[in-house]
Amino acid sequence: MIVRSQYFAHSANAAGHWHPLSVHLNGVGKLARDMLTGWAGADEALLAGLLHDLGKYGDPFQARLRGERSGLDHWSVGAWSALKDHGCIAAALAIQGHHVGLQRLDIDSLKDLNPEKLQIKHPLRLDLTSTNPVQLLERLKDDGLVPNRPAVSLLKNSTRAGIARMMMVRMLFSALVDADFLDTEAHFQGDDKGKLYRRAGHPLQPSSALEKLQDYLADLRQVNSATKAINTARETLLEDCLAAAAWPTGLFTLTAPTGCGKTLAMLAFAIAHAERHNLQRVVMVIPYLSIIEQTADIYRRIFEPYFGEHYVLEHHSLAGQGAEGSEDDAVNPSERRRRLLSENWDAPLVVTTSVQLLESLFSNRPGRCRKLH
Repeated sequence: MIVRSQYFAHSANAAGHWHPLSVHLNGVGKLARDMLTGWAGADEALLAGLLHDLGKYGDPFQARLRGERSGLDHWSVGAWSALKDHGCIAAALAIQGHHVGLQRLDIDSLKDLNPEKLQIKHPLRLDLTSTNPVQLLERLKDDGLVPNRPAVSLLKNSTRAGIARMMMVRMLFSALVDADFLDTEAHFQGDDKGKLYRRAGHPLQPSSALEKLQDYLADLRQVNSATKAINTARETLLEDCLAAAAWPTGLFTLTAPTGCGKTLAMLAFAIAHAERHNLQRVVMVIPYLSIIEQTADIYRRIFEPYFGEHYVLEHHSLAGQGAEGSEDDAVNPSERRRRLLSENWDAPLVVTTSVQLLESLFSNRPGRCRKLH
């Protein structure tokens, strides 16, 4: 893409390069769309990415990058455009919250995004970068970017229950903020060619993963000293879990006594279920830290010799403690990569706590929600 813009999203990085606004908007839009490929909200995510920083085309924001202004709202005008010009309520909510946090799903309150009203009485006492969305959209188009109305608008005439509507907004919000974080990080932390600072996490490779798990279970059978009855119970449980993996996605329960091999049987179900339905990740949520560490160790022992480090991501409040060599952020490369992967759960097998999961589901903060998608 030829960059003609004189408008910038971010100031200079360590290499002295400023971040063209058109490059940022285009990059965030495509990343957000790709994160939701195969889901109804993918096209709306592209629109949200193109409009999320529309207010940065305002002259006051460009002055802010030069250190001449402060106290500006550069997001609300993009949210208003998503709502007014494209009828996309979910995109408007995601854009509105990508800096200040996702607001409640109150469609009527979005009317307060009207730039003329917002400039008079802003809830955060900020100034808009522009009250003229038409001018900003012209500058966007002059940069070669044309936001199109998605064929499907997530909340348009939606009859879904409240929790389903909330999750649709949160999925879109999650993809938008993660894409925004990643593209901004690539500018400031990437190389001088703008390549992403971080490598993508491992793919799940469910067929190979299930094979390695079954090989591990076969080795265990050769050395275990359990009674015949216990071994039979374990085999039956595993067979039942693998059979259930072929069923449609939904809610499943597994009830079995201690010692029956639930830790590995439910993992076998999850991987086989992922393979059957083309799912990308397995997230294991466990209530106690001691069990999490034990479970993650077992999973690493099974998979990481074949798929590499960080195929299993352990994410909780104590993960990585003791790995730092100094007080600054110059931690060892392995721990640094684990921290980056933890930000958006970019790993095929995540072992985590209820706290982390619930924060992803119900927090309104961008950093907490970015791993939800």
